[in-house]
Amino acid sequence: QTYKNWECIIIDDNSKDNTKEVVQDYLDKDSRFQFYIKGNTYVKGLSASRNMGMDMIEDTDFIQFFDDDDIMHPQKLEIQVKEFKKHQNLDITIFPTVNFKDVENVDVKEILEQDIESKLISNIGEDFILLKRIFTAQVPLIKYDYIKEMRFNESLFYAEEWEFFNKNFFTKKTKASFVNVPLYFHRKHEMSITTNLYGKSNLKQISNNLAFINVYNVVKTSPLFNGRVFSRFITFALNSEQSNVLLKTIKTDLRTGLFRSKIKNILILFLVPFVKLNKKGVTILIHRIARW
Repeated sequence: QTYKNWECIIIDDNSKDNTKEVVQDYLDKDSRFQFYIKGNTYVKGLSASRNMGMDMIEDTDFIQFFDDDDIMHPQKLEIQVKEFKKHQNLDITIFPTVNFKDVENVDVKEILEQDIESKLISNIGEDFILLKRIFTAQVPLIKYDYIKEMRFNESLFYAEEWEFFNKNFFTKKTKASFVNVPLYFHRKHEMSITTNLYGKSNLKQISNNLAFINVYNVVKTSPLFNGRVFSRFITFALNSEQSNVLLKTIKTDLRTGLFRSKIKNILILFLVPFVKLNKKGVTILIHRIARW
């Protein structure tokens, strides 16, 4: 990294390969690296690995998550740290990413100052949950004080990042910025944790459904909750085979007055029993809700 003031905490999730030997080369030549094997204190999985790393931080200004099979642009930290100097009270800054399969196809070019543009995001919570801005945990540089009390859900093996960020965005006032240059390269390959862990099981679907339920129960009481956000949940609930709990929760909330207008509640309750049988009804319902 062109920005030199960093420290890297490496968490080994009890790997069976030569990770320790590879990391030792870095430990020997650079004191900024620390290496820890997870052991039995934390459960297996990505969420617990990140939580362990966060638990070991004593003090820092920013936090950057990183996966060992990806590539970080050499100017990533430098450019993102400048964002925090440019925008007062910034909490998080993001950018577009690039996917790759073969490292030979990764074109990492120097980014010139005149090519960098950035802007504040008016509503990062709504943009994120509605998929207008999609990013993984490795993308943002985050103010540590903003997330130091939060942890990833260790019961999730998929969508844990989605749950983590949504809970932050809808429970806090979040000031975010977007930089126009890609600074992170995601490797897509058959040996990834995601591919090997899920296989042909429905673990991914179960975890995704649980994340939606958890997030819904948080955001429904947020002042940022609106019709557009609600339509995201009801669309998922109506189209997922494992979302009965979420759908029942939504119906209960509607009956007890989730929206202030009784007329809107009556309209929704009238349509909900029929939407599974009528795709046109689903479309009408979602469009009407999204306008509120």
